Amino acid sequence: MALIQTTWQQLHPPERTIYSALELQQIAAAMGRHLLYTQFMLVAQLPELQVHFCSPGVQNLLGCPPAEFSFEWLYSRMHPDDAPLVAEATALSARFADQCRHEVDGHVFSVDYRLRHVAGHWVRVLRQNFAIQLDEAGRLVLVGSIYTDITHHKLTNDLRFHFSHPDFAAWVRSAAAAMPAEADSLSPREQQVLSLVLRGYTSQQIAGQLFLSCHTVGTHRRNIGRKLGTRDLSHLLRHLDP
Repeated sequence: MALIQTTWQQLHPPERTIYSALELQQIAAAMGRHLLYTQFMLVAQLPELQVHFCSPGVQNLLGCPPAEFSFEWLYSRMHPDDAPLVAEATALSARFADQCRHEVDGHVFSVDYRLRHVAGHWVRVLRQNFAIQLDEAGRLVLVGSIYTDITHHKLTNDLRFHFSHPDFAAWVRSAAAAMPAEADSLSPREQQVLSLVLRGYTSQQIAGQLFLSCHTVGTHRRNIGRKLGTRDLSHLLRHLDP
């Protein structure tokens, strides 16, 4: 989650236009009426990833009451094998959306991965992100996400991602080709910190677990975000649907 938040914060100015709370509720309620039992929807403000609406379906899919939902909770439920790729692919889509601006309106970024239900079993979801509001410069400020249970439709564990914009696949390949062959790798300590972050630990909890100061953990988390944000993208091409 830290990588995604950092990416959006880098792409957004401090001031932007946003719908009022009443308008958000009206938009979310109208869209929510078309959801299936196997789906739930989020409406979030960028770059803070602040949740403005979570539909009741999240309790059907993951066992979480809508009032208790947060992105921190969501990312703590992500399968540790999927989380790094999901974070990188999502951050990549954010950078592409910022480059294309108004052109991404009407397009969908999708990725499938595993989330752990509160009962303990894994649920494979297809997450589809779409623009709800752009500012005058074409930057995303309000995004919707629909999560669909595809557990019984996809039986393999390979993660796939896709952006419906026709230039996305070529843009990713071009970005991968332009990067240095060697990229920063995570140190053993950074790998330990990342593992605990993906399990939902706070910086204070990580500090206690690894006998470090909170300042040191914060430094490790910033380094992780920097390295994952600039590492060689060629490994992502295996998971990209053209």
